[in-house]
Amino acid sequence: MPVLQCTCAFTTTALKFLSPSADPPVPWQRVVSSTGKISSRGPGTDGAQRQREALEAEDVEVRMGGGAGADEFLIDLAAYGWFPAQVSWNGAVAPVEE
Repeated sequence: MPVLQCTCAFTTTALKFLSPSADPPVPWQRVVSSTGKISSRGPGTDGAQRQREALEAEDVEVRMGGGAGADEFLIDLAAYGWFPAQVSWNGAVAPVEE
């Protein structure tokens, strides 16, 4: 049985080349780090702010980070995270390994 495993690099590369006219649309705004952080797109970009706005439009609460990451956007994964016991992919059902 196949096991669905994706690395961060794979996910970000796939999203980088995602067409804005993808059909069906890909919910890119839902991809956050394993700590709930919305990743910066680099100095002078507004990608993190656009992601924050898209998540808030879906009623996801986004807060500002504290301490050293005071300029970071964070979400509460306990409240908004998706942790399935199994996933369906390409017609097969695979357990999620921890």
